[in-house]
Amino acid sequence: MASDQELLLYKEIISRGCCQRCALRYLCCDKTLISFDFPSTSLVNFGYMSPMEEFEMERPSKKKKPNACTVCLGLFQDPLIEEIMTHEDISKIAEYKCQLYTVHITFPACVLIRDHSMKIHLQRMFPETFNVEAVTKINHFWRQCVEHKLSKLLGKKCNPRTSKLTLHFYTSYQLENEEVAFVQEFVKDNLVHPSSRHSVATLLQSVPDEKFIQMVNIPPKVPFYSLDLAEFKVFSESIHLIGNYCKYSRKLLQMQIPDDLADYTAGDSVENIIVRAVKQVVGEIKQVSFQASSFDDPSVRVLGNGKTFHLQLFDPKFEEIPRSVCQKIEKIINKTKVVRVTNLQQNNKKDISLAMDSENLSPRLFKALCLIQDFKNLDQCINAVNMYPNLMVNQKLPIRMLHQNRRYDLRKKKIYFMKATKLRDNLIELELCIENGLNIREFIDGDLGRTSPSVSEIMRAKAGILALDVIDFRTTLPCAAEEGEVVI
Repeated sequence: MASDQELLLYKEIISRGCCQRCALRYLCCDKTLISFDFPSTSLVNFGYMSPMEEFEMERPSKKKKPNACTVCLGLFQDPLIEEIMTHEDISKIAEYKCQLYTVHITFPACVLIRDHSMKIHLQRMFPETFNVEAVTKINHFWRQCVEHKLSKLLGKKCNPRTSKLTLHFYTSYQLENEEVAFVQEFVKDNLVHPSSRHSVATLLQSVPDEKFIQMVNIPPKVPFYSLDLAEFKVFSESIHLIGNYCKYSRKLLQMQIPDDLADYTAGDSVENIIVRAVKQVVGEIKQVSFQASSFDDPSVRVLGNGKTFHLQLFDPKFEEIPRSVCQKIEKIINKTKVVRVTNLQQNNKKDISLAMDSENLSPRLFKALCLIQDFKNLDQCINAVNMYPNLMVNQKLPIRMLHQNRRYDLRKKKIYFMKATKLRDNLIELELCIENGLNIREFIDGDLGRTSPSVSEIMRAKAGILALDVIDFRTTLPCAAEEGEVVI
């Protein structure tokens, strides 16, 4: 049973216009489910109310819409909770196959100010009875108020730690700006929004009580308005896929183009082909983001192990894509004959970023079909190239990229090895292992002297590139090798 001092504390809380759930929170009696679903019954059990008082409050003839709570402004009260449970978009949650969910609330910062004001008032009046450190945080208490009702309504379990499905409710308050006006003085020298919950919460921890009392009503005044439910959003955590793709066409773009131009012929893209296959297998996705480890021109084939790519599926209706489903996606893509995908799998974003970064920083192997002109002896040209086991190249911004106004005065890139082989007439095949970031076309033709040394400079002839293939990426995903001759 409650002591005399605890009863006085309870009466003071109620007399200041606080709701029963706020009273239970300040009394630190909010650890049971009955505290959230039936606050008056909980107050009776703890000895703060008599059964007769509860009966009188629960009589149908006595029931009426409660006034807004002085502290929570209705956040913990039944009208707003019932509005949440009956929101028209709650039915959308059934579309998600996730069995776990988490729920969040965004409320005005003035609720934090009112809460802080009431805590100071109660601490000054009941220094030995009121334990401010034991009071549950507002957002945690609200989640406890609604999670049981939501779980029963949705047939799902609330689990903030492992859930991928998020329900987010947003509230508003008519006098928000007026009630947080005092914050302006404290944040005017900082780049934070004065009415944001984060900045206000940080401020309340640092402002001395004496200063706070001068700026804010202690205890808070009874409000004229209550909170309104402004918006509700439901979304699922993104699913991340990683894989390797090979590209066998010289007329295939890497990035997506408008759907009305897309087919599996010229003008299509690697991104379109992969995304269409994913949607065909798993169903329509709200948004899909495609990213490859580097960018290649349409005319460059990607062979060998393939290039690493990352797919991010936003707000999926399912929790995961198992490997068996990924294999179905691969089969659809591989039937196109122009793109081949291997090792498609779900992974976390951090590991995917590490794999992509690793590939971006690693050397890569190319084969180029080159046309040699203005030479005296082709064999001597080939021997001159093969004399260099490795090479450091200085490359200025290519002329074809000057219009982009990039800041890039001079790059030093390494050629790890290069080997020239005569094919027929004045055609040679050039095999190169280079540091990522070197423009190969400019390295071969010299780009009017902007790249030095170049193949043309080494051969003392005019070299031009006819076709280019990526043969190998140092990918972290094991994949069967697949090489071939350079063809036009």
